[in-house]
Amino acid sequence: MSDAVGDVLSDGPPPVSDAEAVRIIRRHWGISAHVEPLVSERDHNFRVQAEGFRESVLKIAHPAEPRSVTNFQTAALRHIALVDPTLAVPAVIPSLGGAEELDLEVGDGPRRVVRLLTFLPGTLLKDAPRSATQDVRLGAFLARLNRALRGFFHPAAGGDGLLWDLRQIPAVRDRTSLIGDPSRRHLAERVMDEAAAELLPRLPAFRAQVVHNDFNLSNVVVDEDPDVIAGALDFGDMLHAPLICDIATAAAYRWTPGEHPLEGVARFARGFDSVTQLEDEEIENLFILVGCRLALTLVLSNWQAIRFPEKIDYVLRGNEDLWSFLDSIAGISNAQATRMFRAALERR
Repeated sequence: MSDAVGDVLSDGPPPVSDAEAVRIIRRHWGISAHVEPLVSERDHNFRVQAEGFRESVLKIAHPAEPRSVTNFQTAALRHIALVDPTLAVPAVIPSLGGAEELDLEVGDGPRRVVRLLTFLPGTLLKDAPRSATQDVRLGAFLARLNRALRGFFHPAAGGDGLLWDLRQIPAVRDRTSLIGDPSRRHLAERVMDEAAAELLPRLPAFRAQVVHNDFNLSNVVVDEDPDVIAGALDFGDMLHAPLICDIATAAAYRWTPGEHPLEGVARFARGFDSVTQLEDEEIENLFILVGCRLALTLVLSNWQAIRFPEKIDYVLRGNEDLWSFLDSIAGISNAQATRMFRAALERR
């Protein structure tokens, strides 16, 4: 395997044409396929359709993605399928030579890791109506996913400074200067500063494992009935981290206008708790970490929109809702939020 080239979040990957994707699929999987590009933060993904072949996704990793990281993702998917075969996640389709990962020269660019994964049919959560039942079932699904990953580890699980790790709040803090609106900038800074001072030093004592770390509206698929969770996508941000960070990351997207801003979070926590019971310290810090995830997402997406204006619609998708959510919880204390969560979980 060759060395990674460049920086995953800071450098855009070299372009990949549809024709190149078709060529790779024909040569290494032996099928003549139609491809459709899918927008991605840092990789090149193509939806693959071919007669007599299962619909799939060709994933061409960013040249800067370490080979150990793509192997980490592949091994995790294999482990999930072994532990909980009924849990809907993508599966790797081996090449004609039996390889799960190929190290290929792509076009005129550097060598990159290429994989073919099964496609999960359904509607992305971001395009589906929301409901209270959906909140609960999403929490339960994430708990099942974490339970399947509980006994898994990999040498690349450390994250190597991944900025989407909530523990990297101090490293992201300087990027708040790129937010043009002063009130929004100050709000994000306050949330980050409070978390860095009060919570981050204590996180190493929390229970931890390999987690998905990106259970957002674009990485979950629902059935025709939007209350039925059809699967989880994109394991590219996985790492070993406190379990509560994964819960907060997912819960940060469970805001519904018109109701108490934390109702969706409370329902999500109740769903998770029905499968894996939350510990007291996790309940007491969930609110702080939800705010952290909101601030982290808003700061990093703003930074990426400036660096990659051609992807602005993708990286800023849903941000107005996230700003509204962050603003709506600005006046809620952690004690108030904790009481609400404990009541939802029927804890004294």
